[in-house]
Amino acid sequence: MGHMAARHSFYDILGVTQDATPDEVRKAYKRKVLQTHPDKLALDATESQKRYAEARFREVCHAFEILNDPAKRHVYDNGLNYLRARTIHEELQAKLARERAEWARQSQQRQEERMRNMKEEIKRASEERYQETLRKADANYRERMRVMEEELRLNKENARKAAEHARKEEPQPQADSLALAEEILKQMRQMTPEWETRKQAALRRQAERTNSQDNVRFAR
Repeated sequence: MGHMAARHSFYDILGVTQDATPDEVRKAYKRKVLQTHPDKLALDATESQKRYAEARFREVCHAFEILNDPAKRHVYDNGLNYLRARTIHEELQAKLARERAEWARQSQQRQEERMRNMKEEIKRASEERYQETLRKADANYRERMRVMEEELRLNKENARKAAEHARKEEPQPQADSLALAEEILKQMRQMTPEWETRKQAALRRQAERTNSQDNVRFAR
């Protein structure tokens, strides 16, 4: 039975298939005996080569002894078929284990990818909320500055009109109110100098557009 567990079966040793007839087994045995007999070795063969040849010859003889006997061959075939079925089963189990391991690896990889995507989405959403907050704060600030500048302009206009129609110097509170508004606007510009920079840039662009339009009209 030891040979059944080996890589090659007795049929492989004799070079026949498992369904070979007894006559085919005997013919194959004769051919193998002639091929493997130790006497076929060269005279200068080493001890290692001699031992290997003797082992192969005994293997051929033992294979023929089993396969030439119907009862022994039947027992051997049953054992061989069992071993082959078990090998197939073990290979199938190993394949299933590899497939399960690969599925688990891919599942873990997909889970990690989902987690990365979720973190990136949360990060993007947080960044978008932050940028939106900045935009709203900037818009609110610009609106407050616009309102204050408009109020200051109106106050100056009203003061100018009042001065034109007044025969005497107007009371001080109106002038104090304008001075206070000017001071508040000045402080806000100091706290946020970038607003004044943007305003001056906008005024320059407006002046450049006006000059460009005047040049076009003059050219015509």
